[in-house]
Amino acid sequence: RGVDSVLWYVVPLGVAAALSVFPILAVVLLLLSPNPIPASVGYLAGWSGGVLVLVTLFSLGARLIPPSTTERMPSWAHVVEIAIGVLLVVGGVWRTAADRRRPEPASAPSWTKALDNVGPRRAFAFGLAMNVRPKNLAIALAAGLAIGSASLSIVGSSLTVLIFTAVAVSTVAALVLAYVFGSHSIRPRLERFSDWLVANSSLVLSLSVVLIGALLIVIGTVNLL
Repeated sequence: RGVDSVLWYVVPLGVAAALSVFPILAVVLLLLSPNPIPASVGYLAGWSGGVLVLVTLFSLGARLIPPSTTERMPSWAHVVEIAIGVLLVVGGVWRTAADRRRPEPASAPSWTKALDNVGPRRAFAFGLAMNVRPKNLAIALAAGLAIGSASLSIVGSSLTVLIFTAVAVSTVAALVLAYVFGSHSIRPRLERFSDWLVANSSLVLSLSVVLIGALLIVIGTVNLL
């Protein structure tokens, strides 16, 4: 398969990563902190570096498995995708049901308090750590499997990894750039957006997990047929 056909597969996964609620909430809180630009740039570097490293490692791991005799992605990769998708859907539905049984109102995740006053180094480390969340690992694994098992050249694989990374971090990068070039006008909007995300973070997270899982199930099933 060529780079263009693999991109049709991995770009939607990159979009799913880009819409992940917690990385977006983290950068919004950093942009509202006393040290907004250095902290948010450090966080963006860590988030981007983590995505790049994970997808590269997973794609290299997929390359170590003997290639299929056909031009198609091997069937085992699609079985893994479907399994990951089922786990995500079940996890998302369970989380939604648990949230409905919870009587107290939604509150900000505990880790948000640590972002009140951080420097660029701690923000960088936090951005790296954001990548080890189960949903992001699942997306990176699915993308890495697609890239590594597609028998692309080194240049083609590298280009695909870079494009996936750019798409995955695009929302965080866009918020940072918007603040850099228009901090006075965008700050009130960020404050309202932050309040909305905190109030609805659990629901948004559950829905995004279910949608990503359904996407993986559909992709894996279609390619197995």
